[in-house]
Formats: sequence, C-alpha cells, structure tokens
Amino acid sequence: MKSPLLLSAFIALTLCGCGGNSSGGGNQTLPPPTPAAVAGKWEFVAVSTLNPGEAFPDTLVEANLSQTDTMVSAGTAATSLVPFYSNQGGYGVNLPVQNVCGGTGETVSATVSGQTFSFTLSEAGPNGTYTVTGTATINANGQVMTGTYTSAAACGFPNDAGNLTGTLIASISGTYLITFSDGSTSTATVTEDANHNVTVTGIAQGQAYTLTGEAIGGGVTVSGDIPEFGQDTYYGAYLTSQLVTLFPVVNNISTAQGDFIFLSSEGAIGLVQPQ
Repeated sequence: MKSPLLLSAFIALTLCGCGGNSSGGGNQTLPPPTPAAVAGKWEFVAVSTLNPGEAFPDTLVEANLSQTDTMVSAGTAATSLVPFYSNQGGYGVNLPVQNVCGGTGETVSATVSGQTFSFTLSEAGPNGTYTVTGTATINANGQVMTGTYTSAAACGFPNDAGNLTGTLIASISGTYLITFSDGSTSTATVTEDANHNVTVTGIAQGQAYTLTGEAIGGGVTVSGDIPEFGQDTYYGAYLTSQLVTLFPVVNNISTAQGDFIFLSSEGAIGLVQPQ
C-alpha cells in the first residue's frame, strides 16, 4: 500500500502539471529579433536592371537616417537624389532642382527587423506621387546594406527595378587636396559639425575662399565663391567602393574609396582626395 505522503505528492504533481516532460514550449512566443542600428549618414547606389538604357539609369540616394527602435525615417531636409550614368565613354551627373513629380524633396520611411531593412522612398509634387519600395540586408558590422528595389510607373516615368547598395558615411572633417579640371590644385580644410553643417576653407589662385553648406548621406552641398569658378553652389559625392568601380578616373587621376567628385552647376570640376 502506498503511503499517504507519497499519494499526496502524486496528486499534487498531477494537478499542477509539473511532470518533467511538460514544457509548454509549443505555446511560447519568441521575442522579435533585435533591430540593427542604422542611424547615421547613408549613401545608396541604385542601379537599374529594368531600364539600363535610360539617360540617367542610376541614382545616388543620400539620406541622414534617424532611428527609434525598429522605426527609421529621413525627412525632406535629410534626403536627396542624384541621378547619374557611367560607361566606357564617360560619365554624367544630374543635379536636379526638382523631383520627378515636380516637387522639391523626398522622404524615406523604413523598418528594421534584425538585419533586414525594409523601406519606402516617396517623391510628391504637382504631377503626383512616385514611390519606391525595397528591402536590404544589413551586414554584421552595420556598415553596408545590399538589396533590391521596385517602383511603379508614375509622374511620366516608367516602372523600374534594380539593385541597391548602401554605405554608412563617417564624418568628413579633415584636410583634402582638390584637383580641378584645369590641373590646378587647392588644399582645403573641411569641418562637419554634429548637425552635419559643413564649412570648407582653402586657397585657390592665391586667394582664400570659404564655402558653407550641409552633408546629407555621402553628398555635400556647399555655396560660395571659388576663384576662377566664381560664386556658385558646389556638390561633392563620396566615392564608395562601388562608385570607384563606376568612376575609376577623374581628371586623369585614379580614384579611391573616400574621394569625392566635386561639381558645380556647369558640371565636373574636380576630384577631392583626403590627405
């Protein structure tokens, strides 16, 4: 006969379901993956695979991304697009004054789940709204994203699709050598503050100059008067490893990652190299 003590223990185990094989694991909900940190300046190179014959089939997407938990965004003041082409016959960069729908800006909204970045880029204007969506995988150190994008036809532009590579851009503060298209050079000092305001000071043709502006992603837009080139708004595009492949030589100088193509409203005028 079982003792009352053993019988009581057996009944207690039965009522509470405390048997060793009852884990309840089938009802457990796993926590969502920790989102990768992507806040910062990003330069994305979008290469069309659907419309490679367009005048400007590729685009630089420059964005200063802000992040709260899984939510990521960049407003119109923190996003810019620069269409370009590159082939064996040369290259061209289009600095648009308005977006494809006739407006003046773009926005990015995205979510991060683990190492997956899912985004929507929108352009709005009097002609309608143009929307690009896609996903990218963030590498282990959070420095690079690779993925794809698609867009439906809108605002007179055809539907598109292609590949996307993003690179996290560090502060550009430092000393640089500018080699202009006429072969002349200038040493310039660049400072970028925490709000991505940029100041460039240097000497060209024996005269000092100062340019001021901002950094969005890997793009730098500054205004001022450079001797010989005059008062203008100048644009610099950071050369990622992918862009070095597309733009291997500028002004007869081999490029390297970290260089900038330097342009005015008239076109390419220089190569900027960190010293």
